[in-house]
Amino acid sequence: MFFVASKILYFLIRPMNWVLVLLFVAWRSKNPKWKNRCALAALAILVLGSNRALLNTVARWWEPKPSSAQAITTPYDVGILLGGFSNSYGWPVDGRFHVNVSANRLTQTLELYHQGKINKILLTGGWSRVLGAPKGNEARETYAFLVQSGIPEEDLLVEAQARNTWENAWNSKQLLQQHPELNRVLLITSAWHMPRSRACFRKASLNPDIYCVDYLQNQSRLWWEDLLKFEPDTFQKWEWLIKEWVGIVAYRIKGYN
Repeated sequence: MFFVASKILYFLIRPMNWVLVLLFVAWRSKNPKWKNRCALAALAILVLGSNRALLNTVARWWEPKPSSAQAITTPYDVGILLGGFSNSYGWPVDGRFHVNVSANRLTQTLELYHQGKINKILLTGGWSRVLGAPKGNEARETYAFLVQSGIPEEDLLVEAQARNTWENAWNSKQLLQQHPELNRVLLITSAWHMPRSRACFRKASLNPDIYCVDYLQNQSRLWWEDLLKFEPDTFQKWEWLIKEWVGIVAYRIKGYN
């Protein structure tokens, strides 16, 4: 029930949905005052939600500071790679492995592995569809892709049941209990997702070090350059941030962090 409710809530908190609702109310309202207020509110969300400078400011406050791979002098026994980087609806459907905009979760984990910073990779995550049967399985498909790419099977651990961040943490703990030799653990996920992820893993009695990737913030530029940038994809990034904030509150109520 909690899983389904969380997915419905995510639909309700998407900024673009707010814009559509406000525009619909402005269109249908017979009250001139409410018509103008809703139209102005929709415009304000469009302007603020697409502004790169505002997103950068909030992301720098929210996202943990980056860690340097060069600073890892003793290899970790295992790096836990959280799912969410593959695209189950990629085209064409001919056996290719498709990734989405969070592909840095995978590519930078592979960088750590090939640099000798992590000895094994734990893949965690199934598919989190609310309706219908699961479409594939992210961890298993990633496993197949990595093996085909030359990663030895013995260097990969697979947890293929998790549907959300809490299940990533709890199921990973259960799997690692079967491998007591894996003591030094590194958690790898998007920087904007890391605060909630770290809290869940600590609640599950794991206390991994963290390695953030896939940052929302950009490199610093001239202040006015970002201030005058209005980009459609910024809306998607706000959705991720808002989802994390709401998720932390919901997980706190549920006792997941």
